[in-house]
Amino acid sequence: MTSRSSFIGLIPARKGSKGLIDKNMLNLNGKPLVQHTIHAALHSSLIGEVWVSSDDLRVLSLADSLKAKTLLRPVEFATDESSAIDVVNHFIDSLPKNINHKNNFIVYLQPTSPLRNSKHIDKAIMSLLENKEESLISVMHMRKSPFKSFIISNSGRLESLFEEKLSNARRQDLQDVYIPNGAIYIFSIEDFLDRKGFPSNGSMPFVMTEDDSIDIDEKEDLKRAEALMGK
Repeated sequence: MTSRSSFIGLIPARKGSKGLIDKNMLNLNGKPLVQHTIHAALHSSLIGEVWVSSDDLRVLSLADSLKAKTLLRPVEFATDESSAIDVVNHFIDSLPKNINHKNNFIVYLQPTSPLRNSKHIDKAIMSLLENKEESLISVMHMRKSPFKSFIISNSGRLESLFEEKLSNARRQDLQDVYIPNGAIYIFSIEDFLDRKGFPSNGSMPFVMTEDDSIDIDEKEDLKRAEALMGK
């Protein structure tokens, strides 16, 4: 578990996008968006191999030029309906048969998190190793507590999402809540296959700042990311 080859970087970068068209190839600070994540993964001192899974030949060509390994993703795993689970399963099925599922971990790095860098990745992996954990998810602290949230019932009335007393509690008396920021997921191949998906409950948290957690979903996010990179 401590060898460098135990950690395999996987960057999912399909061509389509509901929001920004060809998002992964959009320019961010002089480079395509996906290149920032490829660069971070390649400069990690703890990731053995870096793979880019995509149906976009431009993305695969860029990855190849940067010395990352490439995997052409079939059309059926590159639609709006395709899940991250489908992508990881296809990747695992494509790995050489001599890869030991028990002793190898996937470091899943979405290209929409350009401010997550190699230092974040290495620190996350080291945290996993030092604590002898099987899975890790990067998270950020939620400013507004979900304990104060409501739903609107079928009758059009407000209903507390949790206990009603929590919606009236002082913010400082409520438990801190964290949400995945999509930047880093680490899990053993064996655990993923056993659960038939990403491990979540029981995973080790890796807390990142709100700025480093920026997720590119629309044009305003690109502008904000460029401003943060300029600091």
